[in-house]
Amino acid sequence: GALGAKEGLAGVMAEQNELEGAQALYEAAVEGYEAVYGGEAPNTLGAKGNLAIVLKQQGDLAGGRALYEEVLEAQTARLGPNHPDTLLTKGNLAVVMRKQGDLAGARALYEAVIEAKTQQLGPRHPSTLDTKGNLGVLLHTMAEAAEQNSARAEAADLYRAAADAYEPKYGKDDVDVVQCRAKARELGA
Repeated sequence: GALGAKEGLAGVMAEQNELEGAQALYEAAVEGYEAVYGGEAPNTLGAKGNLAIVLKQQGDLAGGRALYEEVLEAQTARLGPNHPDTLLTKGNLAVVMRKQGDLAGARALYEAVIEAKTQQLGPRHPSTLDTKGNLGVLLHTMAEAAEQNSARAEAADLYRAAADAYEPKYGKDDVDVVQCRAKARELGA
């Protein structure tokens, strides 16, 4: 219907970096979905998550975080803490928290997502590896911020593990394999 069309157009605008227009359309979609389906309906939560992405892209980390937290609370209650949609929101929230400097909070979320994805998908699934890579970036940030050797070593281990998992499938010259190995060397651990 009309709400889905607004949300679809907002997605196109966001892809074209027309973020103000995308924000306005996502806000209209959220408002419409809430009026028709309620604040915790899947369509409403999806539109809120998309709006949070646009806010984050515009640099409104506080606004993005507030929306992600709202969506996460509803998804956890409605779908459970380990549902794929809930895990996606946790990962997105962790990115915002990292950018805001809430490194401990981001780490806890990444670790919870990795644990759930490892149980559901396996330790070498691309989605699990992506989240491990995000945790590696976070630990690298933590190590640089506090010169924490244990965080540096843990980040290097995660980068090496990701490279070891990617290499058999994609080859030693794959960009992700090369980047993970370079970051592990950079950390010197």
